[in-house]
Amino acid sequence: MNRQFFSFLLSCLLLAPALYVQAQYVTVAPRVDDINDEDVSIRRVELTNEYTIIYMTHLSPGGSGSTGRRRNPFIIPQPDGGSRSSWSESTIGFQPSSRIYINQGERSYKFIRAENIPPETSRIVEPGERVDFVVYFERIDPGYTVFDLYECRDHGSVRCFNFWGVHITNPKKKQTYAQRRPTTPVTPRVQTQPRTTPRTTPGVGTTPAPKPKPAPVPVQPAEPAVAENVAITGLTRDAKTRKLIGATLTYQLLSGAETDGSSATDSTQSGELTGAYSIPVDTRGRYVVTASKAGYLSLTDTLNASSRSVARNFDLMPIEAGTKVTLKNIYFNAQRFELKPESFPELDRLLNLMQTNSTMHIRLEGHTDTVGDFDANVVLSRNRVNEVKKYLVSKGISAERIDTVGYGPSRPINTNRTLKERPENRRVELVITKV
Repeated sequence: MNRQFFSFLLSCLLLAPALYVQAQYVTVAPRVDDINDEDVSIRRVELTNEYTIIYMTHLSPGGSGSTGRRRNPFIIPQPDGGSRSSWSESTIGFQPSSRIYINQGERSYKFIRAENIPPETSRIVEPGERVDFVVYFERIDPGYTVFDLYECRDHGSVRCFNFWGVHITNPKKKQTYAQRRPTTPVTPRVQTQPRTTPRTTPGVGTTPAPKPKPAPVPVQPAEPAVAENVAITGLTRDAKTRKLIGATLTYQLLSGAETDGSSATDSTQSGELTGAYSIPVDTRGRYVVTASKAGYLSLTDTLNASSRSVARNFDLMPIEAGTKVTLKNIYFNAQRFELKPESFPELDRLLNLMQTNSTMHIRLEGHTDTVGDFDANVVLSRNRVNEVKKYLVSKGISAERIDTVGYGPSRPINTNRTLKERPENRRVELVITKV
């Protein structure tokens, strides 16, 4: 064997372990709030020191009932003189201009490279063919656990691989402390013999008495560093009159470094006259907080109290005909209407409200963003609110007390042009029609 080739081979074997990049955090089958093309899915997200690595799968459509990046159907002549349509092969590619966005556009991370899928250009895939590919982006900063993947804007027959609300594991970095600086060595003083006074008369010279040493100054012990007190604080108010009201604040630790997600629920009261409340945070992490009061609709929010205090005011809507609120914590699979288990706590609060107010009637209104086919979005919004109604009816609520309507993308609450605005339009609203 050639000596140079042998040396090169040996060098590659020695460097091979260094080329392997170990993932710091891995999320398998992450939850995705919404997706633009249902023919593609995210199987896995890995976070390394340098990259955000997204493993994706594209399943080429095999019939007219599915959607995706495909060409128009062509007509196949039949022996009997008739014809039938058939789908041509799909084409897939990935745009290098794609970005990962955090907090609805607050930060962005650039595309690095892709594997098994061509950038810019397209490759043909046969109907029903499965393509597994990997996309590399810049590393998402630690602490961000939800991101949007925006590849491009739909044009013509092309549908882009866009995902909204991809939930991953990406905790904050642990606080590091500066190492104590080594003290500068002190050069010891050389002890010298005391000077002797010269003899003025016969005899031995005399040595002066040493000067008294100053009394040592007592060293005060350093005060220990006091950790910052973290709390969740705010006001509870009537949403219509803005009057301060007293309410019950129920809270539970959902996630954090010192919990497994099974923490007990606790509660506190806000002042009847001041409306002020304070929840001390003994264990830092993400908390779910619900404000409730008789005669008002409960309001729930998830707050991050990991490093500093959080301020959150709760404006409660009175229970009266015409009151409308958005049910924020109801989740569905992307482009599907099946309820996710994360929705059950919010649905159970709505169930308790209807059980407590036995004569109350409601209307559930479903809304989507403007991405995709208009009619399909209307059907999707209608099916989603019907699933919510089905859940309440299964728990004993009369179906006659619940009306449903799906508006699809026809009633957006903003321009729906940015990644920040679109999730706000994907919502389920509750309207009280009778008390």
